[in-house]
Formats: sequence, C-alpha cells, structure tokens
Amino acid sequence: MSVGDMVAAGDLEIVETDADAAQASLVEARQHIESARLIAGSDPNGAYQLAYDAARKAVMSSMRASGVRVRKGDGGHMIAAAYASVAVEESLGKRLDFARRRRNRSEYGSAFFDDEAIAAIIDLAAALIEAVSDQLSA
Repeated sequence: MSVGDMVAAGDLEIVETDADAAQASLVEARQHIESARLIAGSDPNGAYQLAYDAARKAVMSSMRASGVRVRKGDGGHMIAAAYASVAVEESLGKRLDFARRRRNRSEYGSAFFDDEAIAAIIDLAAALIEAVSDQLSA
C-alpha cells in the first residue's frame, strides 16, 4: 500500500501542503512528551494519552507537509497509523497502531498503564518526532 493507494481508497484527502502547520504540530508533540513525563507518576493514563497524542501529532505533521489529511469520519486514528506505516516508517506505524488499540481500551474501557507502557509510548512518540523531523528537513 502507498499514500496514493490510501487516497484512492478514500482514507486520505489531498490538501495544500502547510509547512508552518507541520512544524507547529512537531512543537506541540514535543510539549506533550514533556508533559507526559511530568505526570507519569501521578496520572499514568493521562500520561499515556498525552504521549499517544504526541505520536499522532507527529504523524499529522508528516501529513501536513505532504499535502494529505485523514478523511472525515470514524477510524481517523487507525488511518493515521496506516499512513505512518507507509509514509514514515513501517515499524513505527505498527507500534502506533498497537498503542492506539491500548489507548482505546483505556479511553473506552478500564485499562490502566504501568511504567513500562508509558516509557514505551514516550519512546514511540520521540521516534516518530525524530523520523518526521528528518523527513521535513530532507
């Protein structure tokens, strides 16, 4: 699958590229990681959510720079993970999809996160930010 295939399937829409918005998303993603680290001990689920959002916003940064966005409707986070797999790095996209499913169990159920899970999502978010930063500067 490619980004073009995702557009053809209706998962992504073509939009104008926006380098400023792409950079702003990366700044916000970095802020989320720092906030997640600060609250990890007192609010593990909140920390996981913030770090997950950091990872997702890094992917959105890549999309903005590439001139695509997730189509409106359900499944946007799943589509973002699929985009990460094809446009950023396959292994990071797969890890993001795993994190998405874990986050959903917390958001819509009663899952709780331990230190290891929080460290893993923070590591993923940092790796996505680095990979997208490299893309944007290439």
